[in-house]
Amino acid sequence: MDMTHDDIDAATGMIRAYVAAYPHSADTLEGVAQWWLEGRFPPLLIAAALERLLASGELERLNLGQHQLWRRAVRVA
Repeated sequence: MDMTHDDIDAATGMIRAYVAAYPHSADTLEGVAQWWLEGRFPPLLIAAALERLLASGELERLNLGQHQLWRRAVRVA
């Protein structure tokens, strides 16, 4: 599957919706693919969507040993 901006937009929107519904969720790329996006997108496309949300400040990436967890960015007032 070729990655298009529309595909990345779709995955980004689904991730936003999931995080809005489950604000305390955190998962690896594989978990995001399986649980948040129900296997609808390939890993490279999901990685691009996650990086877009990281760049916009909506998500943060936590490095835990050899794993990376993605979660809603913690906003400090």
